[in-house]
Amino acid sequence: MVRHLQALESVDPARTVVIGDAVDDALAAAHAGALAVLFTGGSHSRASLEEAGVPVVDSLREAVDTAERLATG
Repeated sequence: MVRHLQALESVDPARTVVIGDAVDDALAAAHAGALAVLFTGGSHSRASLEEAGVPVVDSLREAVDTAERLATG
């Protein structure tokens, strides 16, 4: 993820939000300097996702809404 964000010169990682469905997605986002929102629609439990310390949502619509708030807030 770091490499991909670095290749996008006009993208500010601090204003980038990764939407994922695993704790690894949140960890990769943090390593790249980005934010994360995790979606419960994957194979991981809500409890395990919440351990990542990022917002956890139950729908992709919620994920997008939350990502927009994080990116602008």
